Amino acid sequence: MSLSTAPPDADELDTVQSLLGEEFDAIARIFLADSAKRLIALDEAEQTADRLALEKISHILCGSSASLGATLLASHCREMETDARQGRLEQAGVRLQAIRDEHRRIVARLQHMIGDA
Repeated sequence: MSLSTAPPDADELDTVQSLLGEEFDAIARIFLADSAKRLIALDEAEQTADRLALEKISHILCGSSASLGATLLASHCREMETDARQGRLEQAGVRLQAIRDEHRRIVARLQHMIGDA
């Protein structure tokens, strides 16, 4: 994939991988398992309009995404967290779909990077 067509986070994920070295694979595997559970919890919180759960889960997922270099995913999570904190849940479904879509892309990239594709 050329730089012009590479997803924006690809370079950041590569940078984090080179910084962490051998530890990257283990951290990526933890992220993959944990983030899948967090998405299920976000779905449940969105379906029940649980503002506090949306805020908390989005905050956690934002931090773990940012630490791996998945900045767009972190940004979507931050938006969800802010909306939930301010009681603005009317966009929760749209935000959740953006989180799901970006998570799916990050999962595919991480699996490729660690050889689980």
